[in-house]
Amino acid sequence: MSSGGGTVVHAEEPNQAFTLDPMVVTAQRMETRDLDTPAAVSVITKEEIEKNGSTTTMEALRRVAGVTDYSYGPGGDDLGSSYSRVYLRGFDKGALVMVNGAPININNYASVNSIPINAIERIEIVKGASSVLYGAEALGGVVNIITKTGAGKLSTTLSTTGGNYLSKYSITTQGDGVIVSFAKDYVSKFEHAQMDRLSNGTYRVNEKYKRTNVFTSLAVSPNLQFTWNYSQMDPMYGQRNLKDGSINGTRYSYNDTKHAASLVYADDNNQTKTILAFNSKKVEATNISTNGKASKGGDTSNYTASNIYVDTQKRWNINQKDSLITGMTIKHEKYDQTFANTADNNRNSYGIYASYNKNFSDKFSTILGLRGEIYRKTEFDEKDNKVLLPQIQTLYKISDTLSWYINVGKAFEMPAINAHTSSGGTSSDIIKKNGIKPEEGWTYETGVKRITDTSATKLSIFNMDYKNKFKWKYFDWLPDPKNKIQVNMGKFENTGVELEYQKNLSNKWDYNLSATYQNPKSYDDDTNEWTQESARLQLSAGVDYTINKFTTNLNCLVLADREASSYKYNGASAGTKPDHDLKNRFLVNASLKYSPTDNQAVVLNLYNILDRNEPVSTYEYYDLPFNWTLTYNYSF
Repeated sequence: MSSGGGTVVHAEEPNQAFTLDPMVVTAQRMETRDLDTPAAVSVITKEEIEKNGSTTTMEALRRVAGVTDYSYGPGGDDLGSSYSRVYLRGFDKGALVMVNGAPININNYASVNSIPINAIERIEIVKGASSVLYGAEALGGVVNIITKTGAGKLSTTLSTTGGNYLSKYSITTQGDGVIVSFAKDYVSKFEHAQMDRLSNGTYRVNEKYKRTNVFTSLAVSPNLQFTWNYSQMDPMYGQRNLKDGSINGTRYSYNDTKHAASLVYADDNNQTKTILAFNSKKVEATNISTNGKASKGGDTSNYTASNIYVDTQKRWNINQKDSLITGMTIKHEKYDQTFANTADNNRNSYGIYASYNKNFSDKFSTILGLRGEIYRKTEFDEKDNKVLLPQIQTLYKISDTLSWYINVGKAFEMPAINAHTSSGGTSSDIIKKNGIKPEEGWTYETGVKRITDTSATKLSIFNMDYKNKFKWKYFDWLPDPKNKIQVNMGKFENTGVELEYQKNLSNKWDYNLSATYQNPKSYDDDTNEWTQESARLQLSAGVDYTINKFTTNLNCLVLADREASSYKYNGASAGTKPDHDLKNRFLVNASLKYSPTDNQAVVLNLYNILDRNEPVSTYEYYDLPFNWTLTYNYSF
């Protein structure tokens, strides 16, 4: 495996995938054991994904301490131009999501469900300011999804799934250096998908839809890996009458197509690595009236957003202990509204970075990092934006199984390339020139890690202090006051503690526990008030049991002391304060896997066993009610 999250070269050490102290590549852009990494790192392996029954990447992430899912569609799906995403440490749009080290964020949003769960080798989550190594959008940290590359002799796996909400089939072929997967999902209608609108007597329905996913990874040469992921879905939603279920008003349909492609060249001998990546998201919206007549959707719901990213790095060995990583990044972003050319925008950015790792002794080491970044002005900006980002990390090895680290770094995020337009598609001069400043600030963190052959304990204490927090707000002076524009709200602060514990009791039993207590809040310069931004308390627990051909898992998630809703109980009320907080969330899932032979498996997954009706976003889109899937896999 190559440095920095690439997937070329270098096989893992024997049984490394199952150790509690794995090699991680994201935090320092080079292979380092978790215990020797001066940052809060969580790793989700493919084995853990199989055990806990996650069917989407979002489901796998929501169990990690400090990670919160925010969804509009079921299971973490996007809903047209409404992006589902992950919060890291309570910061909205503060997660930079990568695939094999290549960022996939679009318009500052990190949607993860286009990555098929069966293509994932592992997921590395690095919490804390990470902009020095990875540039913009890594205010809360980075999520690096490392995909499978194919190994061993050529084999094919056929999979079919049935359930009361989701049905799917897939075919995956893999061999030495190649993997190709095709999947088709059929998602059923979801009644009462959002808080009922009591004021107008309606409820929301997400109509049934299909999702197509294609994933391929090919080792073009021993040093060059090509990865391509294609995702397409066509969700539709509308309102129905609470009394008789009849269609009430316009329904909204979306054709959502995503591409994510990358070339990763990694040369371990010369210690160089280059990533070339391309991402795009195209949304085509259709409005369907009550009489069935179709018309085009709004301007902000018909667009193509894309970016091209190039990053190259070189590692220098100063001596047997010390090393220096230097690199540069170039990124081009493009946003095209299909029916409103005046909103089109392009943006270029350039960055250079360096990270020096100094080992003073076998026990104590320090990393000094620095990044300079420039975002060229567009026709909607008055000047270039320049940032200078320092970082310092220290690690003290108290013993072979215990380490203590300190991590202090600055991070930033630019306004989205489409921030000059309003949520309703207005693009007046007032909106274009609203002068949005970049979000920027510091994270201060210290933590300890104790990792043995049978257990892993990680404790971190952090403080985040950022300014110019982005916010979509209503203003009476807008051409259409029912729509919102993006502005700088004020400060964002969060102080918290995270605890993760894993324990292997035997070759049959293992369990994990995690807890986060934090106080994420933002300050509104207009109202001079602090507002809670995310849940203050997160608890997660899971237990696995394996005997003979059976593997079972039971896991639960709790989100408590949550933030305020964006709505009132009596219906949506734009621009006014809500009258309630989000309901606490208590999610219980279970999974049972039976493998009668080496090439067959039957998996029963049970989701939301307690059938609780709880929101997964401030706009009170609900999690699915109790649902189940039964999957049969056959390999040959």
